[in-house]
Amino acid sequence: RRGGAPPRPPPPPPPPPPPLSHMPQQAQGREYALPPQCGGWPPSAALQGGGSCCGLDAAAMQRQQMPSAVGSMGAGRVGVPMPQAGVALRSGEMGARGGAGPGPSYCSSCDPSGRGDARGKDLAMSPRSRAVYKDFSHTLRSKETQVRGARYAQQLAERCLHDLPEAVHWRVHLEMADLAKREKSFGRARQLYRMATQLQPTAPQAWLEFAKMEEERGHFSRCEKILTLGLRHCPYHEALMLKGIKHLERMGELRAARSLLSQLQYVPVNQSWRTVLEGALLEARAGETAMARRVFKFLLHAAPWYGPVWFEACRFEQRCGHPQEALRVAEEGLKQLPRYGPLWFSVMRLLECALPNRHELVHATRAHVERGVRHISKDLVWKLWFEAAQVEERNGNLARSRSAYVKSVGACAPNLRWKVWLGGARSELSYSRFDVSQALLERALAESPPKTRAIVMLEQSRLYELRGDIEAARGLLRSARKSARSEWKVFLESVLLEMRSEATSRALREARRALEVHRGTGRLWAVLIQLEQASGVHHQLRVFQQALLEVPKSGEVWCEGARICLNPFSDCFNLEAAHNFLDFAIEFTPQYGDSFIEYLRLMMLVGAPDADVERLWQLCINAEPNYGTLWFHSKRTVLLTTRQVLESATELLRRELSEWRSVYDAAIARAARPDFRSTALAAVTAAMLARTGGSADSDAPAAPAPLPPPPLNLPASLPPVEAADFVTGSVALNRMHRQLGRLGLEERRALIYGGDMIVP
Repeated sequence: RRGGAPPRPPPPPPPPPPPLSHMPQQAQGREYALPPQCGGWPPSAALQGGGSCCGLDAAAMQRQQMPSAVGSMGAGRVGVPMPQAGVALRSGEMGARGGAGPGPSYCSSCDPSGRGDARGKDLAMSPRSRAVYKDFSHTLRSKETQVRGARYAQQLAERCLHDLPEAVHWRVHLEMADLAKREKSFGRARQLYRMATQLQPTAPQAWLEFAKMEEERGHFSRCEKILTLGLRHCPYHEALMLKGIKHLERMGELRAARSLLSQLQYVPVNQSWRTVLEGALLEARAGETAMARRVFKFLLHAAPWYGPVWFEACRFEQRCGHPQEALRVAEEGLKQLPRYGPLWFSVMRLLECALPNRHELVHATRAHVERGVRHISKDLVWKLWFEAAQVEERNGNLARSRSAYVKSVGACAPNLRWKVWLGGARSELSYSRFDVSQALLERALAESPPKTRAIVMLEQSRLYELRGDIEAARGLLRSARKSARSEWKVFLESVLLEMRSEATSRALREARRALEVHRGTGRLWAVLIQLEQASGVHHQLRVFQQALLEVPKSGEVWCEGARICLNPFSDCFNLEAAHNFLDFAIEFTPQYGDSFIEYLRLMMLVGAPDADVERLWQLCINAEPNYGTLWFHSKRTVLLTTRQVLESATELLRRELSEWRSVYDAAIARAARPDFRSTALAAVTAAMLARTGGSADSDAPAAPAPLPPPPLNLPASLPPVEAADFVTGSVALNRMHRQLGRLGLEERRALIYGGDMIVP
């Protein structure tokens, strides 16, 4: 300071918004009260350019400011008024039960006014305390403690509490709460989480773990109250805000989620961009495409230095079916962040979608790779050449593909070279060069680390199967199961090999052996349920019951339950039960594409409104499924987007339902009969009740045989058909799996490998 001038006082923090009761009457009860030229809840009035994510000029970029822009969120929506003490998920929840305790405080990492700096020191530990706590945490998680049980763990905690200062006791309670949760002592865990949050209310980790447990237990109202209290003590904390937004979205409370987003008006963009980005994704998942695009516009120009913003904006445009616009966003992002790897790989995939001309595509790809090698991190150069090799192979340039793989090997770390050899083997296989592919797989096996050798052996077994040497394939998988017992994919491949070989009894034996090792793997239970179809629907239901006891949150298992109810020959044909099962399947495992295709089949059968079908499509596009037998069958090439796969699946189902409509009509007519309906409903209800207790072990005594259902009245002119033809939604695919030896090379390769890609 010159001349003794006093320092400038810090600017006062901006005042909180008025309570809801003091808001103007016309602002209350409105959804999106947007100014005519304002983009949406975060974007400012500057966002007026074009319909793309990049439609803003340079002057607007300079004017863009997060506080003023996000301030429009609270002005135009019925939001949760931000109290002086903190942030709430909903209005009126500050006085929720359990709110008694320490006064409002602020987390130093999230309070924009800086008032939480002193409080943040409470979360730090001295070197001695850190050493004591680290030793306790390591001992608590050791096998010795697991063997000795909860009493020994409690003694450890008491000794640790004696050695640690009181300010660190909350961490010990948090560790003990996690242990109690793993032992399914949820009441004790709840007490310990509550103690941790009371001892250190400014620790976001305690609130997050507490809320996560209640959400996993299905106590959504408790989860919401915990998050509200957490945001009261740690306002604007990023992880708590994100958890709150996702929780409200899951509960269908989009209005409350948007109100929570509106409370970011006092947070600088460099501290809130991840939360605002989640808001953009929320709008996209809700089908508000125009609103999501406006939010992305704001982020791209207010925070262009963050790579995930450009990456998610690019993916958003791609999901909307605009590959050209997605490519433009990615190219703009590379101008801002030339070393951000994900954008370089996105551009390579988008070039294949946006440039139909093969000559133009390969020229653009080669130029892109040469440019990327000069800018991208050295650790990612090998991946760039790997992707380039796959592009060349898909466009018929095997020689250039081999050259790119060689460059990838030269830039790759020794412990990752096996992936390049694996990719090269798959490329050679696409040109039916079996000997070259086999040699590359042998080299991959020689250079792969011990933990990944099972993956290479699995790939070798598929090649032997494709060439017709089933015994060699079985021998390789047998060896892989012994050397990599923890790799469940090897066990699944053993079952699938026997299924494709039409050896049902061997497949059943392999599936049961696999479940002895990997009892918590849903895909193994799902394939066992499907195999039991040959023994009858009631055997399937018994396995389904047991699977629900073991893996109640497996979407694959719930999807198989729905398939039982959708099979027109099934004694449990029940479209309502199938609807409920598919809801669970999509909720628990949204990346399993077969659930969405079976849901499409159900909607076509019942003639669902277009709005419901569109909503299902939106859910699927947001989930971006990546596996499933029906899904791979509908995804003919790796370049198809989720929307294009759905279009292909819809066309497939339309043809199949048209061909077999008389079978489904007969099943629906039979299901309308009271005697059949009561029997089918009782069987399905028993499967649902199995989640709460009892056992459906295969060794348990069999239940009394149910009364035979009324016959299925099929037209006499119908071609021969059986229950096995309807185990999934495609009759043609089911028959192909049972006649693999009579298929051509390309069809067999598609069934054996599916849509499984070798990715770097």
